[in-house]
Amino acid sequence: MALIALVAKTFGVSRGAVRITGGETARLKRLLVMGEPAALARIAASLYGQQA
Repeated sequence: MALIALVAKTFGVSRGAVRITGGETARLKRLLVMGEPAALARIAASLYGQQA
């Protein structure tokens, strides 16, 4: 799925580390990204222009 590939690339994890946990057929989705929490938090904060 393209969404999983995009999220995996953005967070620097493998596609297997990204799962859709809700809303698979809906417009809004809930994702689980597995990895080192501090690194994932830094990346997520940078996407929103915030400091982690």
